[in-house]
Amino acid sequence: MGINMYNLKLIKFISIIFISFILSMNVLSAEKFIISGDTIIYDTFKAKNDLNQEINWDDVTEFEYLMRNNEGIKNLQLNSSGGLVEAAIYFSDIIIDYELNTHVDGECSSSCVFLFLGGEKRTLQRGSWIGFHKSSWSKEGLKEYYESYKDEKGWLDEFEFSEWLYKDTQVQILRDLKYLIERGVDGNFAIKTLTADSNDMWYPRRKELEIAGVVNSR
Repeated sequence: MGINMYNLKLIKFISIIFISFILSMNVLSAEKFIISGDTIIYDTFKAKNDLNQEINWDDVTEFEYLMRNNEGIKNLQLNSSGGLVEAAIYFSDIIIDYELNTHVDGECSSSCVFLFLGGEKRTLQRGSWIGFHKSSWSKEGLKEYYESYKDEKGWLDEFEFSEWLYKDTQVQILRDLKYLIERGVDGNFAIKTLTADSNDMWYPRRKELEIAGVVNSR
């Protein structure tokens, strides 16, 4: 059976919608990036949509594209309050691979710290700040995650979920601690970042950041 005209039009319409969606996602991510000479400026607050003002996987894709298609990029300037941790970790791997220098002009908090620590030379603009907090789950987040993944993970009840959550939390803590130390951060300071209150961001002073090796250049 051949494809009739109605089906052809339907396929064309769906294709247009899909392409438009992909392009719109690229635009949402692209608005956070500016290239200035040998520097990429990544500012999540530039996103017009408040829901997009965080580090996400579309940003990782856009950043990877920019690095592959713009030779001579040496620096990454940051202004972000964080976002998806897994996306930030992958983002930082790209920064490390290209041996970029990182610079904070404004704020770099929560998962944005992964990006900053990926830099070879790491500098902090006067009047800017870097914020740390430990990972945490809200009651609503725990319930939503359990309901969404209990069948896939095979959890029979909340007790099995709690056991998995405990083990997963330990893995994440060790992962974060290992990363900080690998990037030259003092061990005692690294432990302190993992014990900071999850409800309040901890903003160490510049001198403390320099002594700990978080900021390693001026």
